[in-house]
Amino acid sequence: MLRQLRSRLAARQREKANEAIRKLCEDAAYLGIGPVPGPVRVALRAYHETKWKMQIIASLIAIFILGFVGNAATSLTEAYAPNWVMKDITEKSGGSLVTESGWISFGYALGLIALSFLMTRRLCVFVGNLWEFRSLTFERVQRWADLIGECAETVRAPHMRPDLQAVSMRLAELRVRGARSMRGTVPTFSRRRPGLSNHARHVVATMRAAHAEFDVDRKEGARKLARLTLKISDRYSQGHVGALLDRDELAEMTPRSEALHLALMAGVMAAAGLCIQFLHTPVPLTVAATVFAAAWIYRSAAGAGLAVLAALVPLILQGK
Repeated sequence: MLRQLRSRLAARQREKANEAIRKLCEDAAYLGIGPVPGPVRVALRAYHETKWKMQIIASLIAIFILGFVGNAATSLTEAYAPNWVMKDITEKSGGSLVTESGWISFGYALGLIALSFLMTRRLCVFVGNLWEFRSLTFERVQRWADLIGECAETVRAPHMRPDLQAVSMRLAELRVRGARSMRGTVPTFSRRRPGLSNHARHVVATMRAAHAEFDVDRKEGARKLARLTLKISDRYSQGHVGALLDRDELAEMTPRSEALHLALMAGVMAAAGLCIQFLHTPVPLTVAATVFAAAWIYRSAAGAGLAVLAALVPLILQGK
């Protein structure tokens, strides 16, 4: 019986893979952006045919990671946190988010969930690459195929109301930003990652520029965005995460505003002050974490970030 169930699931997933490939080929042909490359078809088939296996494995890994992270966090909190913090976390007092204990419990639970999610994702990618279950790796190819389908629908219905022709870019952009991590071709702590991250930001800027052309010529803008997305899918499927688009196709990025940097830095410093006052975290540890945050926010302009940090520390950490 188990073998029959497995065969039915496999046959169902093959049908879904064939349908996804057929739809993408039809959309690409209608838009006139060329035939769908072989690596993209292989990636879509691998995604659909191994999806159910990866879902089972991911569920088991998530249960294990959540228990492990929960036990480890509880042990560390009991050992190093003040007694009143541990009391607020463990006792079911029914406090709300307007109380101090409510915020502590909420932050504790949110931290556990976020850490468990990150660990589960990385472990699932490792297991998927080890056993050739590439559903998680090639899930973003399906998301990009969905974006191409939305572009095709926009061209097919040129007289439809603009609000009904909306093309969602959020998921497609997120998949581009995480391509370097999920493809499995770049080690987690590789020196190549900063360059790949910068390339991903340029690719996202290029996609946004093509999306902005919808306001000028909706059909041509949709075709351009679909063509770029298909090339991104092809390059990603082949493992070329550092060349998702050619250099001459990349758009210039608008640098982030200095006002935004300053606002983020002020928020980090406010959080640091609250941690010291209410959670009694050690000042050296809090300052070190704040320096890391400043380096990440300002990145190449780290000197300016340290200058802002030096100016804000006396104001927020008075008497420390």
